[in-house]
Amino acid sequence: MIAARYINRELLAVFVATLLVLFAVAVGGRFIGYLQDAAGGKFAAADLMTIMALRLPGFVQLIAPFAFYIAVLLTVGRLHSEQEMAVLRSSGAGTARLLAWVLPFATLLASGIGALSLWATPDRNATLDRFLIKQRAEASFDRLSAGTFNAFGRGQRTLYAESVSDDGQTLKGVFIFEYGKRDPLVTIWADQASRYVDERTGSQFLVLADGTRHSRAHTRATSQRTEGVTHRHQVIEFSTLSQKIDTDAAASRRVKPEALPSATLWNNRSDPAAAAELHWRIALPTFTLISVLIALGLAPVKPRQGRFGKVLPGMAALVAYYLILLANQNALLSGYLPTIAGLWPTHVLFAAIAAAALAQSAKPARR
Repeated sequence: MIAARYINRELLAVFVATLLVLFAVAVGGRFIGYLQDAAGGKFAAADLMTIMALRLPGFVQLIAPFAFYIAVLLTVGRLHSEQEMAVLRSSGAGTARLLAWVLPFATLLASGIGALSLWATPDRNATLDRFLIKQRAEASFDRLSAGTFNAFGRGQRTLYAESVSDDGQTLKGVFIFEYGKRDPLVTIWADQASRYVDERTGSQFLVLADGTRHSRAHTRATSQRTEGVTHRHQVIEFSTLSQKIDTDAAASRRVKPEALPSATLWNNRSDPAAAAELHWRIALPTFTLISVLIALGLAPVKPRQGRFGKVLPGMAALVAYYLILLANQNALLSGYLPTIAGLWPTHVLFAAIAAAALAQSAKPARR
């Protein structure tokens, strides 16, 4: 028990230090990307911390397995390089006993990652999607300024307002010009307009009051006797009219699989997209446990070789495992693999590699 506490205490210290370093690198890089998006007007800078907070579970579930893998490599590598493992073996504590000491910690970590990947992260992703839809809609409307022509929908719609209220919710003296599909040219005049945002889709509308809508359409007529263009002009007076003005940020969207609850994915597991996402969520805790076995098998170093002797080969093995998992997921998503197979072929392959590495590590190291 003294040896178990000693090893797990060092393993925990190295894991926390490695996790903090990887977390700072990953979150810092993503934070810079979000800063660039905020500078480009995709969302308000004040919302940056909210977005980062909603992304934290996704960061942790990906970073923690790598951090723990590196911690096992470094901790066990040091035991071998300083010949402490030789002392433990002489007292009957071999590779199997070391695995028994490390596995409870690894199982606890895998359970936490499973809770994140199966429940917490999908819920945060759904909240983030709703938040971004709402913020993009509000940001687009907030860009309206009185006395200038404001373009929406990639230039297909132009809006002008004589004045805007202090809270930005009411417009006076509104003019809208747009290129429509049914009516190529549409102009709208209204005394007043207020904003309405659909909470489900994020679509943005102006509720116009007391105005006139002018539309002009043309059709090309061809026959043996006549050939030309017929114009049609329509004028409609209204007391209330809802006009969609923000197609860029408010395009209707299907909920991404990453934001769906795991129970919903399970009920639709015959669909390749749902199956790929569900198996990926299951794969993360499985990846954590198998990677620990790989680390224990690859960590032993020759005496006086140094604790970092197996870090590069070990990281190459883990990155290969992760990349093959991604390729397996893409094959599942594309329909090249049956949905029932999931990502288990990759797990079985690397579990066999881990078993072979553990068997090799149980042999005495050669000088």
